[in-house]
Amino acid sequence: MKKSYTHFQNFIEQSLKTTLLILNICLLATTTVLGQESAQKEAIENAYASYFNAERESIFIHFNKNTFITNEPIWFKGYVYDKKSNIPFVTSTNIYVTLYNSNGDELETKLFYAKNGTFSGNFDVKSSFETGHYYVKAYTNWMKNFKEDETYTSTSIQVLNPNSEQTTNNTNSDFDLQFLPEGGHSIADVNNSIGFKIINCEGIGTEIEGEILNSKNQVITNFKSNNFGIGKVDLQMVNGETYTAKYTVNNKTYSIDLPKCEPYGFSISVNNYTNPKFTYINLKTNNETLKNEANKTYYLAINQTNKSSVTELKINNLKTEHTVTIETEKLLTGVNTITLFNDKLEPLLERLIFKYDENSFVKSKIKVNKAVNDSIKIDVFTSTKNNTPISTNLSVSVLPSESIAYSKKENILSAFLISPYLRGNIENPQYYFTDVDRLKKYDLDLLLLTQGWSKYEWKNIQQGAPNLIFPFDKGLSITGTINEKLDSGSDYKIHMYSFINNIDEVTSIDIDNKFYYKNFYLKDSAKIKFAILKNGNEVKNPKMYLQLTENKRSLITKAFDPIGVCAQIEKKISNPIVINDPFYMEGQLLDTISLFATKKLKERKLTNKNSRFEHAYSKGVKIDSTALLMYPFVTDIINANGFNADQGGGRVSISSRRPISFISGGSPLLIIDDVTLGNNYDMLYLMTLDEIDEIYFNKNGDGYGTRGGGGVITIYRKKGAVYGKMDKLYANQLVVKDGFSTEKKFYIPEFYALSKSDYLNYGSISWKSNISTDLSGNASFNVRNNNIDKAILIIQGFSIDGKLISEFKEINLLD
Repeated sequence: MKKSYTHFQNFIEQSLKTTLLILNICLLATTTVLGQESAQKEAIENAYASYFNAERESIFIHFNKNTFITNEPIWFKGYVYDKKSNIPFVTSTNIYVTLYNSNGDELETKLFYAKNGTFSGNFDVKSSFETGHYYVKAYTNWMKNFKEDETYTSTSIQVLNPNSEQTTNNTNSDFDLQFLPEGGHSIADVNNSIGFKIINCEGIGTEIEGEILNSKNQVITNFKSNNFGIGKVDLQMVNGETYTAKYTVNNKTYSIDLPKCEPYGFSISVNNYTNPKFTYINLKTNNETLKNEANKTYYLAINQTNKSSVTELKINNLKTEHTVTIETEKLLTGVNTITLFNDKLEPLLERLIFKYDENSFVKSKIKVNKAVNDSIKIDVFTSTKNNTPISTNLSVSVLPSESIAYSKKENILSAFLISPYLRGNIENPQYYFTDVDRLKKYDLDLLLLTQGWSKYEWKNIQQGAPNLIFPFDKGLSITGTINEKLDSGSDYKIHMYSFINNIDEVTSIDIDNKFYYKNFYLKDSAKIKFAILKNGNEVKNPKMYLQLTENKRSLITKAFDPIGVCAQIEKKISNPIVINDPFYMEGQLLDTISLFATKKLKERKLTNKNSRFEHAYSKGVKIDSTALLMYPFVTDIINANGFNADQGGGRVSISSRRPISFISGGSPLLIIDDVTLGNNYDMLYLMTLDEIDEIYFNKNGDGYGTRGGGGVITIYRKKGAVYGKMDKLYANQLVVKDGFSTEKKFYIPEFYALSKSDYLNYGSISWKSNISTDLSGNASFNVRNNNIDKAILIIQGFSIDGKLISEFKEINLLD
């Protein structure tokens, strides 16, 4: 009996050991799984935090209007915003702004200095501009670090030229209807939410109705859009079945097939507009998917730039419909991106939603005072939602109430809170931020539903932080070299001074005879003077080489995606009529608008052809617009004319391509402005062709004897070329080229006085680019009394803490 008991006891002990071992294994497996899931969740959060760790800036430009007549400036105010912190972005100061025609041809690029996140300027609409669509792009050097296009591109700016056709033909009047499953996928045996949008070639939507039919031509359901041609429809889809939408626009019937459903997977439906307190994320699937994905964990992430929140979803705990409820106040103001990941961290669904926060917006009150003589004073008061005064930086355009020269296609709210996350464009963004109610929140949600996935792709995000190789630009820098021997025992300094730029600086010279001035605000075309001080005394006729840097930053993204280039421009300028009623305007007489055809320019002659007899043996090239397009740098045109030229590391090397003797050597003689430099070519480093008037290429060196055995290159620069003319080659004066542009003072072109109707339709009453309300929220400005009764104010701006304002107000200027 005792033996049996002992055997039983041993059995129990062994069983307990086995059970404990199994429990430990199970616990270890569970802990491993939990650890893996936690690691996956952390990986998602870390990827967002890392990828968006670097500062990112957004730019918005407020134009005084959108339609201009030739010889009329385009005035604008730019705002730079930190999309992570939602405050004015003050790190970048150098903003490049480029004007393009509808073909993407660059017409002009200017550099502007941003202070406290704002800049202002203008472009001249030249008389050579044809009637048509134009675009403006703004960017910084820092933006080139990112794979996404972070630059700003305006909507269409229309130009009307009295001497060109006033109407452009619309070559495509068809409409394009697209059906887009919410989140990206529609699934079989699921009631799918499918968005749709219809636009014309201008990207403008139109209200439509239609019906959806199955393969048996049976009507399954009907659909109807809002005023912008956007809507959604719920559709229970069967695997293998096809669905077709039919609709009519302008008495023409169209049909389009809907995307086919997938046999398994997930679809999504989001509702953040019915209940102000909660956002509902509804995930839908079928039983086949739940079986295939059993025991797996999915992840639902909500993010905005570097901020994210991730929720684990156990497939075993899901039903064919699963709703995740989120308190809306926990979402971030603006666009939030919802992404569903599978267990391998592959994104399956993505949906953009928007959270309104009226506490992030500024509102204004306007008071128009009685006109005094020729001036009308306008008072502005800015405050928060609860009427607390707030200091705000504003730009205000004042237009006649009858104006057709301004569109509502852009505003600062959508530019900073929505557009940075989208691939597409927004029609009439002002609508979504004016008198916001439940319907407008629903319409904005429809807009985001049909925008597809975020501009920021997961494949890029999961790769981690971008490689930041392009620096922030802060002002301009000057590099100088002293091209003469310096006494080793003397103390040398460089004195830089400029009255117009308010500069008076002294710096040292390094052991390589170089000196540097970094991060200066230098106005375009300003003259900067330099002096060499030896033991405190100025050196006469110093030989120095000066170079301006950071003033030219190329754009590495494409110019723009043409939007609305098929649009008709039907607006016509009236025939000039001298009006009889009093109509006084401040003005500036512009160049006369020619009513006759421009004469063809004569071919420009070589003006330096006879300055040297050796030019008789040379090939002379007059630098014209064609050459400028073909050869950006002087070294490029040298390469194209019988020599090998290379520049890099601050140095330039040039050699002849023809067989040469040992005596003559292989390097050509360089002459600039009749000063012989020999074989020192560093003066040409990064020298652009637009500085040059003429170049003469003498490949054989005829007329120069043995010193010209490697050939001769003679260059004549334009008057006022960037390196100046002091001492011919060496300069103690630098004329700033492509420096910071300044805004031209606003004026009303006098040609508007010829037609009151043109002025009311296209003219401006005033443009104020820099209005700052004080800590009490108050500011005032004056406009000239032009006997215009009613006007509209277009107000854009932001406060120091990033609150935004965008308003359209109609006012009475005359009591």
